[in-house]
Amino acid sequence: MKQFLLSIYTLFQRVFLYRFRAIGPGARLGRRLFVFPGRVSLGARCYIGTGSYLDGDISIGDCTMLANNVAIVGGDHVFDLPGVMMRDGGREPWKPTKIGRDVWIGHGAIIINGVNLGDGAVVAAGSVVTKDVAAFSVVAGNPARHIKWRFDETEQNVHQTKLNEGSQNVQG
Repeated sequence: MKQFLLSIYTLFQRVFLYRFRAIGPGARLGRRLFVFPGRVSLGARCYIGTGSYLDGDISIGDCTMLANNVAIVGGDHVFDLPGVMMRDGGREPWKPTKIGRDVWIGHGAIIINGVNLGDGAVVAAGSVVTKDVAAFSVVAGNPARHIKWRFDETEQNVHQTKLNEGSQNVQG
């Protein structure tokens, strides 16, 4: 019964509250999200935590989890035009942000627009990600830096094979 109610609630969110560009089966959405209309794609079995803020051209891979209050932001005000107030300078163009499959982004992390997070990456809570993150890398801090690998090379290959098999099962 609980699963049925969750699926009804998620359907309500998808149809009436948030306008995703695409959303895969089994995705779950927290409450009070900001989703830029028509610009965010979610893969299958993703989770987006309560209070998250998804602003821009964003693609999120299958089985990825964003904890509560994660923000993907950017396209900030132009501030380097002499004689033009920042408020009047316009906005930077959006850069696509790609988050791979099986990524975990911790509570309150901030991802800057245009960054790519590789498959299996982990972003620690409160981190500010300003540069691309390699697959299976664990990053933390402000700015986020690599602190360790999630798996050794052999385990990465095993996990990557499972990810590829899982994507084929979801699509067909």
